[in-house]
Order: sequence, then C-alpha cells, then structure tokens
Amino acid sequence: MKFIYQLIFLLLLLPVLSNAQSSLEGKVTDKKTGEPIVGAAVYIPDTRTGVITDLDGHYSITQLPSRKLMVQVKLIGYGVLTEMIDLSTTHKKDFLLSETILEKSEVVVTGSAFTTDHARSSLSIEPLEKKQLQTVGATNITDAIAQIPGVSGITTGGGISKPVIRGLGYNRIVTVNEGLRQEGQQWGDEHGLEIDQFSADRIEVLKGPASLMYGSDALGGVINILEPVPAAQGTIQAEVNSQYSTNNKMSANSLMAEGNQKGFVWRMRGTYKDAGAYKTPQEAVYNSAFNEQNGNLMLGLNRKWGYQHVHISSYHAKFGLIEGERDSASGQFLSAIGEIIPNGDAYTRRIDIPFQKVDHLKISSVGSYFIGKGNLRTVIGWQQNDRREFSESANIPGLYFRLNTISADLKYYFNEIKGIELVAGISALHQENENKGDEFLIPEYTMQEGGGFVSAKKNFNRWTVNAGARMDFREVRGKQLDTLFNAFHTNVSAVSASAGTTYEVNEQLHLKFNVGRGFRAPNISELAANGIHEGTFRFELGNTDLKPETSLQWDLGMGYESGKAGAELSLFYNSINDFIYYRNSGGETKDVDGIDYPVYRYVQGNSVLYGAEFMFDYHITDPLHFENKIAYVIGENKDQNTALPFVPPLHWNSELSYAIIKKSENALKQLQVKAMLDVYAKQDRIDSFETETKGATVFGASINADIKIGKTLCSLFVLGNNLGDVTYYNHLSRLKDARIASMGRNITFGLTIPLAIKN
Repeated sequence: MKFIYQLIFLLLLLPVLSNAQSSLEGKVTDKKTGEPIVGAAVYIPDTRTGVITDLDGHYSITQLPSRKLMVQVKLIGYGVLTEMIDLSTTHKKDFLLSETILEKSEVVVTGSAFTTDHARSSLSIEPLEKKQLQTVGATNITDAIAQIPGVSGITTGGGISKPVIRGLGYNRIVTVNEGLRQEGQQWGDEHGLEIDQFSADRIEVLKGPASLMYGSDALGGVINILEPVPAAQGTIQAEVNSQYSTNNKMSANSLMAEGNQKGFVWRMRGTYKDAGAYKTPQEAVYNSAFNEQNGNLMLGLNRKWGYQHVHISSYHAKFGLIEGERDSASGQFLSAIGEIIPNGDAYTRRIDIPFQKVDHLKISSVGSYFIGKGNLRTVIGWQQNDRREFSESANIPGLYFRLNTISADLKYYFNEIKGIELVAGISALHQENENKGDEFLIPEYTMQEGGGFVSAKKNFNRWTVNAGARMDFREVRGKQLDTLFNAFHTNVSAVSASAGTTYEVNEQLHLKFNVGRGFRAPNISELAANGIHEGTFRFELGNTDLKPETSLQWDLGMGYESGKAGAELSLFYNSINDFIYYRNSGGETKDVDGIDYPVYRYVQGNSVLYGAEFMFDYHITDPLHFENKIAYVIGENKDQNTALPFVPPLHWNSELSYAIIKKSENALKQLQVKAMLDVYAKQDRIDSFETETKGATVFGASINADIKIGKTLCSLFVLGNNLGDVTYYNHLSRLKDARIASMGRNITFGLTIPLAIKN
C-alpha cells in the first residue's frame, strides 16, 4: 500500500521537461482528381490532438512536440492513411487520399505498447467506431460490442450483460475505460459494466491473452473504451443523442458539450435512460425494467509537452432482478410475495423486489509527457463501487458490497534505437471490499497487486516483430466473520510473455502470428464464497487453496483486401492450466430456510478453447455492400471430459446494405437501407448444469440518413430487430432455464444532432 501511494505521489509531482515546440500544416486532396477534401480528420493519437480540414482542404495543428509521431488521415469513402512524421524536421505535409469502397484498417492502441497500424499488430483486435455503437439499438455497452465476431454477452434481463470473448468472461476479461481499468465486482453473475454507452467514441476489443500489458484478469481479452478526441483549438461544440425502443419503451437521452481554448480542453456529458419490462413473443417479462443516470466531466491541458486530462464520472442504475417463478396452473409470473402477475401488469416501468441498485464513482488522471527524447504516460485512479441487492425490503438491502480501488500505471517509451521501439512499465493496485448489508456471500477483504513489464517492437520493410515479458504478484487477505468466513491470506505470482510477427505479402495480403502466455489469479468469490446469490438456485462454496490459471494461446491471422472484396480469418487455440470452475459432486445439497439448494464447490482442472472467426466483405456494386461475419468456439474441460459452460454456439451474421444516396448537394446528404440476418446454431456442447439451446434465425432491417438542417448535419436511424417476432433463446442468457425467451420484435428510433456553438 505504501508503494502505491509513493508511486501516485511521484506521478503527481512529476516535473515536465520542455521540448521545442513544433507544428504541422498542409492540405488533404483527392489523389485522382486533385480536388481538396473537406471534412477529413487529421489525427495524432499520441498527443490526443486532431483537426478537420476546411473548405480548401487545409489543416493546421499547433503546440506539438519536436519528435517523430504517427499521423492518421481518414474520411468515409477514402482509404485510411497513416504515416510516421518527424516533426523536428517536417512542419508542412500534404496528404493524398484515394477513394475506396472497402473499409480500410486503422490505427489501434490496444494490446500493444505502441500505437500501430491494424495490419502491423500481431494480436487479434477489432475496433468499433462511434456511429456503429450508437446505431445498434443496444440497451447497454456490452450488447453494443456483441456485433464483433467472437464477442457475446451473458445476459440477465433487459439491462444487464457481461462480456464474453471467445468463450471466456467474468474476471477473465479486463475492461479499460478512458485509460483506467474498471473495477466493479466482475465475479457476479448479474453484475454488468458500470459505463455510459454514449460516452464511448471508439472501442477496441482484443481477443486473447493480454496479460503482458494488463496483468491478471486479461487472460481472455480486453475491452478498451476510448474517449473522444478533444475539440479542435478555439471551438465549442455540443451533441444531442436521443433513442426510443418500442419493445421495452426504453428512452435514452444524452447531452454532451466540449471546447478547447488555447489548449485548455473540457467535456461534459449527462445521460438518462429509462426502460420498462421487455416482451418476448409470448409475454412481458415481469420485473425486467431498469433505469440509469450517468454524468461525465473531463478537464485537461494539451500542450507541446504532451497532455494531462482529469476524468470524473458518476454512474447510477436500478435493475429489476428476474426470478422467473410462475403459477403452476396459469404459467403466469409470481411476485416476490407469491401474487400472480397478469401479463398486462407485467408490462410496466415499475421495479419491484428483488432489485439491485448500483452506484459507481470514478476519478482518474491520464497524462502523457514528452521528456527528452522519450515519452512518459501515466494513469492514476480511484473508484468506488456500491452494489446493493434488495430481496426482502425495498428500503433495506440484503447484500451490500462497497468496493474501493486505488490504482496507478506508468509506462515509459524510450527513443527509437536502430529502428527498435522499447517501452517499460509498472502498475499497482490496492482494493478494499466491505460488507454493509445483513446478508453475506463473500467476506470483507483487502487486495494488493503490482507488476512490471518490458516490450519491444521492430519494423522492417514488410515484417514487424514484437516481444515482451511481465512479472506480477497479488496478495489477498480475507477477514473473519463469526463462523461464516474464516480469515485467510493468499499470495500468488506469475510470469507472462508475448511474441508475434506480421508480414505484408503485398498491398492486398497480410499475415499475423502471435503466441501469448497469460494468467489469472482466483477472484474473491472463487476463494471464499459461502452462500446463495440472488437469482441463482445454488449454494456456492469457495476454495482458498486455488492456484492461478495460466494459459498459452496461439493465434494465426490473415487479411486480404483487393478491389471490391475483403476478407479476414483468425484461428486460435487456447490451453488453460488450472482452469477454475464450480461443480456439484454426488448431488450434495444444503438446507437453507427449509429449501435444499445444490452445493457448487470451486475446483480446478485443465481446459482448452479453440475456434475461428471469419469476416468477408463484398461490394457487388459501388452502393451495394454484402458483409458476413462467422464465429465459432469450442470449450473443453479436459479433466471432466465435458464442455465448458457459457460457451456461445456458432453465430453467422450477414448484412446487405444499399446506399440510395451516398453524396448529395441537397438537404438529404446520405441515405442507406440495410437487411440483416443472424443465424444461431444449436448448442448441445454443454456443462452438466446447462440445458441445450435450439438454433434460431432472426431477421432485422434498418434505415440510416444524414440530413442537413441549416448548418447542422443531423443523423437519424430506424432499426428493426427480430422483425419476425421469432421465439428464440440466447444460450448465454441466465433466464433460459426459467423458460424466458429473448426479446421479441423491437423498433428503435435514434437521432444525433451535433451543434457548433463556436467555430
């Protein structure tokens, strides 16, 4: 703990050494016609600065360090251009963009210590842009990213989803939000992500072990939620987002304002979301209503020495918890006190017991400092997660967890030596959990962890080679509570490593290979759980003798882009030693208040997960686009010779879109229609406590348009999901065993209005 505070004190008092100031200006033009390109984004990821080209295609960025930096230039309809530019010698640079009908790869910042082009990253990383996130009609941020092949969600009702990447979820996935690792009781079945989905500008999902960069819990992958680029110098702007969904009557409204005055940058956002019970094709699902209130504030400085941003966010949500108990005669839902709930009464915004309230407060400082010829990046954060579950009374919580987390992360990027990029980093975390309710599932505990790593990368003409290693430790101390929990103390440590390479065969074809060793320390539920969690019909018992999980994953990838076609294939094989899971042995039960609950104890064994993701794009004509995504994963428990639980079935997504209007001088600037098909295969590879899930085919459609009203370009969409009102079950839904199907027909209307207050 003392080390953590010393590290934070060092970062806060860090002297910033001045660098010579530089600037970059130039023009962006069409390579074929020579005409200036208006509205192209010129962005420098490492300084978090960017501008939009004016009516003459001109751009100008000031207060830049005199050093080599990556510059990205992009505009929809053109291929993304990335180039390393030495700002100590180059102050004027023109860019030529070529039109393309394929979505070219962009730079990525996740997984690797270095900002790099997507084609030169040996890891499997998939990005999602803001418009993709905001036009999928999702009820939460996990559902929004589930459109990525290999990503799905364990759901509990209308508003709670936990991310799953290639069959791994819970504490095997790390979520990073605006640079800070999110900590909020990830072990819980019905504990979702406490993040405002409208605050994300871009999300990058890393599929596979990422312990080299993120330590424990990144064994299955990383979800990196990136903040928007600060507003351009001298501007003040705002944005209004509004959505309404017909199925659960969900209204979601978000207002954002931001500005930049001489490098002082700020952004604030407020979001309110309110949803009633959702409907399956047969019924309204009693007590599936929820609401959220979120606020975010960013204050910062962008200077020639780098940037320093402070983030403050507040998340408040209330979720109904669905028990699924029914009347034996009518099949209708029963309330917590045994009353029959008619279908009409179930379709309401009212939230009855049991329900949970979640409050998450977070303060973080994210900085990047150009010191000498190197670059120091820091993240310091404090977050408090209050999670209360009300099962007997609407005023007094039963389970009540309060989790406080302090963390710090430091990385230093050395000056390039003979073409080798080198970075070293250290991180530390201190966590305390309190039980403030009168029911108990896990003990109070404190946790400390720390680690350090080094990583190197070398770019050749067509080859890119990267490698790195990391050392981590974690200490957990559980507190005594009568005879329910015994005091315990565990120490674990592990070494992680990663190595990979990419090869550009030619301009159309690139190959990737990576091998990574990851680890995950047991979470508090696995170590010391002793009780029944609301919504689960099982009694859980932890095991303080559990060892860390270690994995070795092999990834092989290929990407192809040529003319009208593009394809990407990813193959993976992940071998996990000492995989932690729960098991009911010999029909063991425990009597609680006159009810016999099956006892599930946490044990370990060796497991493997392997599979593939395939994406194929084809532009039949310039406006007609056919896109396909297929993902398949198999999980096997080698010790039990059974399937791993919560592994999604084969999923094929197909989209056929037609751009009725791509460019126009009229008020209607863009108009696109889209037809969507989701095919879910039968899932009969299941663990002993799971049930099979039948296959399903679900249809959807959407209309997207950009309309210019005065000087404002508004975007709107209408999205229809499950238009056939098909009854189907999500295999990863925790409500499936209660015979509660997935959401029926749902139409979502969305509107985005950007406002230029000061240009």
